[in-house]
Amino acid sequence: MERMTQFKDKSTGAHEVSVGLFNYPVLMAADILLYGANYVPVGDDQTQHLEFARDIAERMNRKFGELFVVPEPVAKQHEFFGKDQGLRIMDLQHPAKKMSKSDDSGKGVIFLGDEPAAAARKIMSATTDDKARVGYDRASQPGITNLIDVLALLRGTSPQAVADEFDGMERYGDFKRIVADEMATFLSDFQAQLAAVDDDHILAKLQSSEAAMREQADATLLRVQRAVGLRQ
Repeated sequence: MERMTQFKDKSTGAHEVSVGLFNYPVLMAADILLYGANYVPVGDDQTQHLEFARDIAERMNRKFGELFVVPEPVAKQHEFFGKDQGLRIMDLQHPAKKMSKSDDSGKGVIFLGDEPAAAARKIMSATTDDKARVGYDRASQPGITNLIDVLALLRGTSPQAVADEFDGMERYGDFKRIVADEMATFLSDFQAQLAAVDDDHILAKLQSSEAAMREQADATLLRVQRAVGLRQ
């Protein structure tokens, strides 16, 4: 597991590494295999872990019989979800790193609970570059490329379609304003829909789903324990 890309990235230069980080691929595999999942919506940074889960399932099945459902390979996952790679939205202030809720300042992160006007200000203050010409190039224009990805996500279209629409636009401020306005509109609509949700209905659905999933998990766990000799 020391060869896992995420572990190497996050442990480089660290004095101590938590066992949680080291064991994360195993815990993720357990979450997948316990419930017999065929398809797992993961980001491109998690595909190695998905393959690790497949490897565990296949090895256990060869040794002990058909214990686990083997998740579909990455190519099949992409085909099922209708895209070859999910969008990875980057930090607005540091576009070389992934947007994360653990960001201390919060300035580079859009939260679904942000006031729409506050989120718009974050977009307007996003880091760009000195080219002052909209283009989709993750290497030389990571900041503006990230904003193109954000707009594509808001519109439900491809980054290439957005890049083609605004290619060559010479005022970053104008492009940021478009992204900021659409972000504010999205958050306003989302928060209005969220406020209208019936909490009791959602709780009842969660409880019924939990019961069904616990039954599935218990059956898988018992099957595995019997196969390896931990239960009669």
